[in-house]
Amino acid sequence: MAKKSAISGEFIITVEDSGSIRVCKIADNAKGAMRECAEAQGFAYDSNWTTRQFGSKLIKEFGDGTMAEIGEFTVSKLPSGSIEIFQVFSNTKGALRDIAEATKFDFDPDWNTRQFGAKLVDFINENK
Repeated sequence: MAKKSAISGEFIITVEDSGSIRVCKIADNAKGAMRECAEAQGFAYDSNWTTRQFGSKLIKEFGDGTMAEIGEFTVSKLPSGSIEIFQVFSNTKGALRDIAEATKFDFDPDWNTRQFGAKLVDFINENK
């Protein structure tokens, strides 16, 4: 569950209930990201699979039927059957810096990740 979140371009910043910060990027090339996931896991795939087929097979093999976390990627199956894939950044503070620069948000380099993320989410939501 999330306390709050914001979307800036292709990035999603989430402040979790625990206060931790998660930064994801919506994959602009879903099949390319899925190929990367499959290859990293040694999972054989058919290059003719549709995005739905490919995502469903990855989720079945590496997830719980609706979602799979593979390396830095999260593959999700929506109720409609559509597939979404996000890259979750392991360097959260670096991703926050990139988003802050793109949104012209002035930040204090001494802020910890939780402070930085929460303030950036507020800034983005206030300046939509």
